[in-house]
Amino acid sequence: MLSLYKRNCSLMLERCCMEFLPVCGCSSVSGSSTEPSERPNMLPKQGKQKRREVDHKEALIDPQEVKCDCIGPADRHSNLRITQFYIPPSETPLQRQYREARTETQGWNQSFWSDHNANFKRMKEEFIQVRLKEKYGDNIKERKTLSADDMSEFYKRFLDDNKDLHKQYNREWYKKNANNVLLAARVWFQQRVNTRR
Repeated sequence: MLSLYKRNCSLMLERCCMEFLPVCGCSSVSGSSTEPSERPNMLPKQGKQKRREVDHKEALIDPQEVKCDCIGPADRHSNLRITQFYIPPSETPLQRQYREARTETQGWNQSFWSDHNANFKRMKEEFIQVRLKEKYGDNIKERKTLSADDMSEFYKRFLDDNKDLHKQYNREWYKKNANNVLLAARVWFQQRVNTRR
């Protein structure tokens, strides 16, 4: 059974290298033995070719098929890698609660960083336009970028303006992760007790 599981993960890993990556601890891909730390090197060489964007809601890999969680490419709005969680056929209520808590945390985090990054890009663009107009007047076309010193003013101002927001985010993030760790420990303990019976 274990060899079939590893073989399925190997086949799926070959198929999904460009899209979603299984996270099940499989140690073989196409018959070669590799440590988990070497997995990033298994991605196909692409040269300067861009990776195509993936709609996370329509992933090419189904976690149910590979029987483990799958991690997708970075989202273009939040820059976070979306995880699709595996649902075991005999999922206990505690395991379901843990999976749903992780899903909720991921959705909250995704939403925060999508909004934050959109706000950052908008404010950065506004700053650049205003500063270019101040420096060059109507001859903006001559110079389209600002120096690193000019941009450092924007970065400092942005961080200062969003200091309270970041503190609030960190507090909430710690709470959610503490809850997830507690649930993970309870699931682990439940599994240990069940295997000893």
